[in-house]
Amino acid sequence: MEAAEEMFAEQGVLGTRIEDISKRAGVAVGTLYNYFEDREQLVAALMSRRRARLVKALDEVSESARGRTWHEEFEDFLRATLTHLERHRRFFSILVQGELLPPRRAGDETHGSGLDDVYARMERLVRRGVAEGVLKSTFAPLYPSLLLGMLRSALVHDRYTDMPGPFLALLEPYRDFFLTGAGAPRGNP
Repeated sequence: MEAAEEMFAEQGVLGTRIEDISKRAGVAVGTLYNYFEDREQLVAALMSRRRARLVKALDEVSESARGRTWHEEFEDFLRATLTHLERHRRFFSILVQGELLPPRRAGDETHGSGLDDVYARMERLVRRGVAEGVLKSTFAPLYPSLLLGMLRSALVHDRYTDMPGPFLALLEPYRDFFLTGAGAPRGNP
């Protein structure tokens, strides 16, 4: 899996052959085909593994938030997500930049983004924020999508910035943007 992630990051998903991965991993091509039907199944397995690790980290944030403020949990949530994206920056970047898998086929759970679990953690975080009066309830159903999009935008930002820095540098602006918005108070130029 590590060899596959490295190769996908270096050559892109569509430019990487199973033979390239097997060579990097130091195993026979047939060995990979014993575990994965094709490249797309390998990408899906890798995405599933990365998603599972992120979900585990987010669950740990939630567990450790007991007795702490919502703001502390929110900041830890952002930190955990940005740290995960940083660790696998090149791999996630190529996926976001357009080299995505074919559309999910009906009944096929191996394809797709696998973000449902992450989204569910965002919904839980938003529900807590609304219940504690930290977040406005008016548009609360939109907040998980906005938060997910904002965190995915770190990868888009990476593509369009001449000198991208560590994703953790985005923690403060993302936190502030999510909590206060981008608009200047009305009446101010």
